[in-house]
Amino acid sequence: MGERSFLFVPGIDEKKIAKAMQSSADVIVLDLEDSVIPAQKEMARATVSRIITEGSNKPMLVRINSVSTPWALLDLLAVIPQKPYGIMLPKSEKASDVEKVSWISEQLGGADSELRIYPLIESAAGVERALEIAQASRRIHRLVFGALDYLLDLGLDYNSDPSLLAYPRARLVGISAMTGLEGPVDTVFPLINDEEGLQRDTLEAKTMGFTGKLIIHPLQIEIVNGLFTPSSTQIEEARQIVEVYKEAQLAGKGAIQWKGKMLDEPVLKRAQRVLEQVFKNA
Repeated sequence: MGERSFLFVPGIDEKKIAKAMQSSADVIVLDLEDSVIPAQKEMARATVSRIITEGSNKPMLVRINSVSTPWALLDLLAVIPQKPYGIMLPKSEKASDVEKVSWISEQLGGADSELRIYPLIESAAGVERALEIAQASRRIHRLVFGALDYLLDLGLDYNSDPSLLAYPRARLVGISAMTGLEGPVDTVFPLINDEEGLQRDTLEAKTMGFTGKLIIHPLQIEIVNGLFTPSSTQIEEARQIVEVYKEAQLAGKGAIQWKGKMLDEPVLKRAQRVLEQVFKNA
């Protein structure tokens, strides 16, 4: 399925987890980090481990604590044997952060485990070292951007100004393409009741090449899923482009004009990507 919306839910709160599982979010992120205070870390691990074991019709990621904390290893020991869909690694700043998680995961889950790693890039160091992070393990599935901590690291306040995030967003998109990863996952939009702001922020990220977004409340799901889903007009045009291009190839033509547009290989590939996305989200 397509991974457009990633809904965070505290790993300690079973009621919110149950509600999240019934939502239309594509991926559930069971959080052991920011939303769980130190005194509740152990209980949250037990809850998350049991939830994963019970299974769900939705992919479940676990955001563990940073590898710089004393909790990260305990998180991995608790959840990896239960075979989660993947691990979201916060505060990813260098390749060795990912390598540690990948190695431990293989020891616990086996070398043939399909566990995915989603490095959460949320600092200046992480943005600058994003290439080495993306190449650190075959388990890297997608890069994820965390703008709030990134801006804090730079000494800036979050004010919904997209120009503040243009550089890190462009860098993560470019590195994802360079390393063959799917488009990255964009940062949370912290203003839950600001629907217009969420739309603007999501469209800004989508325009730059992001293909999914972190969300912190079920109210944000519909907007994010809708914006990352091709419209019926886009789908129909993509189908026509693929069909027309195939006919042109059979006629021995490499590029043709169609409805005032030049159809060539790049246009075909973009149309095919639209149809692939529709298939994933079906």
